[in-house]
Amino acid sequence: MPSSVLEFPFNWTHLTATNQVSTAKGTLHSITINRPDPEDDCTVTLYDSADGVTADIIAIIAMDSDLFVVPVTLTYDAELTNGLYVAFSAGFTLGDITVSWR
Repeated sequence: MPSSVLEFPFNWTHLTATNQVSTAKGTLHSITINRPDPEDDCTVTLYDSADGVTADIIAIIAMDSDLFVVPVTLTYDAELTNGLYVAFSAGFTLGDITVSWR
């Protein structure tokens, strides 16, 4: 008999500011840019980091509010050995992203 409950292999975290997403080993599946900041161009930097200080950069995403068609999902499927820390540039005040991870 099929299960009535779907099981999804990834957690998700909705972000509007710099934040520690995970402090454990895992996988960064994807980033969905729901809305870039309409007031300012900005960057989102993804780190393999458990503390936001000691970090390896996974990606730097430049978001130009005039060029982005949203939503857009960027798939990484990158191994995280320390955790996941997401940092927004200072100009990012009105946008939001969703991170899928496990």
